[in-house]
Amino acid sequence: MSASDLDRALHATVLKREAVKEAEYRAARQKHEEEVRLGFGATDMTKEELKKLIDSDRRMYYRSEELNDKLFIQYKGWKELKNLEGWTGLRALYGECNAFDRISGLSSCRNLRSLFLQENCIKKIEGLEGCPLLWNLNLNNNFIERIEGLSHLRSLNTLTIQRNKIGFSGVDDLVHLVETTISTLDVQDNKIWDPDVLPEVFVRMGDLRVLYLKGNPYLDDRPVFPEDRRAAEAFNRGGLEEERAERRRIKEEENAQHERNMKAFQDMVDNVRREKRERDSMRDEDKYTNASDPVISQERRMQQQVEKWKQEHAEEIKDDAKVHAERCLRSESGDERTAKKAEPEQRYEGEKFCSEKEEDGASNDKRRLVYEDIWDA
Repeated sequence: MSASDLDRALHATVLKREAVKEAEYRAARQKHEEEVRLGFGATDMTKEELKKLIDSDRRMYYRSEELNDKLFIQYKGWKELKNLEGWTGLRALYGECNAFDRISGLSSCRNLRSLFLQENCIKKIEGLEGCPLLWNLNLNNNFIERIEGLSHLRSLNTLTIQRNKIGFSGVDDLVHLVETTISTLDVQDNKIWDPDVLPEVFVRMGDLRVLYLKGNPYLDDRPVFPEDRRAAEAFNRGGLEEERAERRRIKEEENAQHERNMKAFQDMVDNVRREKRERDSMRDEDKYTNASDPVISQERRMQQQVEKWKQEHAEEIKDDAKVHAERCLRSESGDERTAKKAEPEQRYEGEKFCSEKEEDGASNDKRRLVYEDIWDA
């Protein structure tokens, strides 16, 4: 074999080896990209994906679908809720933060008690006919405009449906609630503006016990005081006339309470004055004074403790700046007296020095004390 043939054979072998390496690299890259797409919801809710979910956590799930009573499929990015035919024992489904645009695939889940589908793209309440035992339903952060499709759920206790688009059409968007058995209703941050929802819907819900309405145009976010509640109940009893009469009664009760408070305060003042007179009278007949009384009162004990603390911490509470200012003032005053020995004696009054002549009627010395700002410190 010539040298050229040998070179060509060697070159072909190298190309073949490089081709194998390239194929392995492409396969690894494709696998990695599939895993990344799975994380971003590039897959569908297929039986294979559900099986992968079961195999990923053997402590959470049984291998047989029908034996599992919980299913966690949050943050998958799945667009359709399906392939749950074998999950007949399911009691709780956690499917928040996906891309479901409708409720479906639950016809076999007849034992389902809790369904969490918040933060999806659901536009309508439907597909719950196969869940007669449903007790808790969470549909927060969706695009639902009307409450419906719940009348057949005779075990439904809690409906949480915050931050949707319910209420644009007034009472019609919520009137279906009257036919339900809901005890706890949370419709915060919706578009409920019609005040008729109170008498037409919420009052007629026989099982309603807890209601959350904050964040709707219907409310002004003001606290409801007991007086407001009494006035509202009076209006329901007898209309505007009954409300006015109730407000008059409330005003009379407030005035009576104010008078009782004023009388109680005056009685307290009179009692204190009487006790002081009695104490002073007893002290006049006592041989001891307040300072020599062997029985120390609470006020004297506290005062003694304060004085003792001041003595023990004299160095800590000493005002160094004031001491320095006083020392400087004494030093300067001493120099001036030395320089003016012949002048009459002066004394300090207020903000100026006065001599003996000034007391005899001489003209006042208008000079100001130089260190008056130091005294203020």
